[in-house]
Amino acid sequence: MEIIFASIFDPSTNLQLVAAGLALGAIYAVVALGFVLVHKATDVLNLAHGEFVMMATYLSVTFFVTKEMNIFVGALIVVFIMLATGIVIHYGIMRRMVGQTFFSIILATLGLATFIKALILIFYRAFERGRLESLPQGSFYLGDAKIRWVSVVILIVVAIAVLLFYLFFKHTRLGLHVRASADSLEAAAAQGIDPDRVYAISWAAAMVMAGVGGILFGHFTASIDLNVAHIGLKSFPAAAIGGFESLGGAILGGLIVGVVEMLAGGHFGTKWRDPVSYSILFAVLLFKPAGLFGRRQLERV
Repeated sequence: MEIIFASIFDPSTNLQLVAAGLALGAIYAVVALGFVLVHKATDVLNLAHGEFVMMATYLSVTFFVTKEMNIFVGALIVVFIMLATGIVIHYGIMRRMVGQTFFSIILATLGLATFIKALILIFYRAFERGRLESLPQGSFYLGDAKIRWVSVVILIVVAIAVLLFYLFFKHTRLGLHVRASADSLEAAAAQGIDPDRVYAISWAAAMVMAGVGGILFGHFTASIDLNVAHIGLKSFPAAAIGGFESLGGAILGGLIVGVVEMLAGGHFGTKWRDPVSYSILFAVLLFKPAGLFGRRQLERV
């Protein structure tokens, strides 16, 4: 017990854990961003999002390790494959689900998750692989705190990805269409905006975010296996904490979950990481069901 209290009040230990937590939270944030985008624009709760992140991680293994590609070339290929996957999913599956019940659409995303997991088992088997090492390795000291270089790079890459995401949706015509449709699909359609095109763009952008998250998580995690898909479960509390209607809230929610998870795991043991992070989710849903930045839905009865 004395050791635990000593670590809690040790500034260098806390700084080290916060740095790692911010990197992990940044990955959760970029994954949650895609999760929230699909939900906000298409009203679909994509429960296969974690499997898409896992798909991107295993594709990274192929291009970075097996093919030994340059990380920039390999990353572009992975992101392009994920973008194409998003378009195929919309036009091949989700377009046909328009007008179906919410439960039917949920089952469709669960079917997608099972299909992706089966493909990975076929092509990659269930063998555990080590983390990716294409990003800078090693560490440096900030005072007495040991900071991994990969954590710094992850934060920089996520910041760039979020900036590009913001510029696209804020300052391009396609981004304006997506935002207009997310606010009011009927009003956007009345102005000549094609909802079908908006849905395709939303799925494509969400898969790009999943691709970025998968590449980065492959460099952060200790090992790569089918458990990578659990990152989708962590993007859910990140999105819920920020509010399913808020893209900015998804980023903040991801950072909160990542930092709290690393602090809990570092001070009390890794077995406490999940219980503590989900306890925050329960507390937010209990006292602020719409999330920190979500809008409460009012219905006339």
